[in-house]
Amino acid sequence: MPNKTLDPTLIGEVLGLDRELQRILRNSWPESWLQVNLPVGSTRALFAIEGREARTPGKVAEVLGVSRTTVTGLLDRLENEGLLTRTVDPSDRRCFALQLTPKARDLIAEMEGQRHARIGQALSSITPEELQALHTGLDALVRKIREQ
Repeated sequence: MPNKTLDPTLIGEVLGLDRELQRILRNSWPESWLQVNLPVGSTRALFAIEGREARTPGKVAEVLGVSRTTVTGLLDRLENEGLLTRTVDPSDRRCFALQLTPKARDLIAEMEGQRHARIGQALSSITPEELQALHTGLDALVRKIREQ
């Protein structure tokens, strides 16, 4: 249930700051990631497989909100880039099991490492009071998102 006492302008400003933070962090993605020739849809599929453990084409389609036909093209792209393998699911030979390759896992780990390094450097330069306030706010945000 929304808190009626919160200032909607402040919420908008926080969302704007989040958008700006994401933009800044995208600009610092490692060169190896920028060399991968993936459209946005295939990138989203990659993260759906990694983060949500969508291990079948049907599950990836469900997570992304697209058709199975669309997912097939996205998965083809990931496989052609050497980021994904598809194997017949032994429990149901009509289905494919999806697995990220070491190359995909390395790229994701490199991106996360760069992101953590960049954020960690910034966090080490703010005041202890600012750090505590940020911790309190992010902790509350994570709890509320998990509850939804």
